[in-house]
Amino acid sequence: MRGILALSALHLSRYRPDKKELYNSQAMLQHQIGLRQATYVLREINEENCTAVYIFSALTLFFTVAKPRNPGDFLLVGNSDMADWLTLVKGTSFIIGTSEDILHKGSLGPMFTAGRRRNELREKLFAQASLEDSPLAELRLLIDKTTVDRQEVTICLDAIDGLRKAFITWPDQAQGASYESADVFIWVFEVDHRFLELLRVRTQESLCIFSYFCVVLRKLDSYWWMEGWATHLISKIYHLLDEEHRLWIRWPIEEIGWIPN
Repeated sequence: MRGILALSALHLSRYRPDKKELYNSQAMLQHQIGLRQATYVLREINEENCTAVYIFSALTLFFTVAKPRNPGDFLLVGNSDMADWLTLVKGTSFIIGTSEDILHKGSLGPMFTAGRRRNELREKLFAQASLEDSPLAELRLLIDKTTVDRQEVTICLDAIDGLRKAFITWPDQAQGASYESADVFIWVFEVDHRFLELLRVRTQESLCIFSYFCVVLRKLDSYWWMEGWATHLISKIYHLLDEEHRLWIRWPIEEIGWIPN
């Protein structure tokens, strides 16, 4: 309930600007109370509470991206440590992994069944797809040829291959496949934590990969809680890259429609 109230307050703040500060403060209050309660329950997840904890973790993910953002916000990783959003996504993944059977048997069962079918479609399309047809093909080649640290190359190429699955399910690339938010978030669920560490320290290669993720993120711009994130992030990435690597992200910039200042 606290998660629903917090997200609802943020939603109201967008449409009632005269009471924006009031709704935002109430959103933060409800979220903090709910977070304390959920943190306590997380110590002992059982059949009775795991569905509620999962729903709250999902709502908290939406809350984190929907709340007023600061100019320095980087979504996946903060300036010094993993951002709340990433921690929550990984936390949600942990809940699914440890309580999957219970969740499938509960009230959310149909949702998880649909998600499994969606993942099967994604894997089928990925197996049939050609790397050369992917927008990520050129970036993959550049990283493989120019990055000295071979371990870093492996991490980055694995991250690219995971991101390709999100591009594969684009409606204009896969006949009969609509685009869903899960097609975006699945990459964050599955990406190696070592790649996120590279992103945290702002390596040029990881930033370039992240810029392609912004193109996928742009597909969710119609959702009020994601509006503007793709443009915000591509701008930040551009200013973190050197002149050479800015040339690597021409395609994401064009797809998003952002114009460098």
